[in-house]
Amino acid sequence: MATPEDRACLQFALNVVFGFGPEDDLYVLRDGQRYATGHDVITVDPSGDPTDAVIATLTAMMKLHLGGVPFGQLRDDLLRSGVGEQFANRVHDHLVDVSVEEWKRLRERAAWYRNDNAQPIAAPTDKSGDT
Repeated sequence: MATPEDRACLQFALNVVFGFGPEDDLYVLRDGQRYATGHDVITVDPSGDPTDAVIATLTAMMKLHLGGVPFGQLRDDLLRSGVGEQFANRVHDHLVDVSVEEWKRLRERAAWYRNDNAQPIAAPTDKSGDT
């Protein structure tokens, strides 16, 4: 099961990459690998799709920054991982350009996912009336 921060960061990365906005129905499922839109449930597969790899990388970098890792170190870590300088610079530049208000909304979304404790509705087992 994914952490609330995993889910919030994935949702934010999906917003950035696909252009989803606050008015779009978007919900990251508890496994942290799938998300639901108003029309479909989609799995993020970073090993099979380049766009999903970008989403997964951006998600991981946001989560690390929420944990206190500075932007410059994130860029250096990306370079050491072998992704290439242009890609590392683009991720770095995007993260630096995120406003304080957007980071606050990301933390609020993580809190929202933290409170996501909905349980499936179970059919009642009590019998009513005469059988």
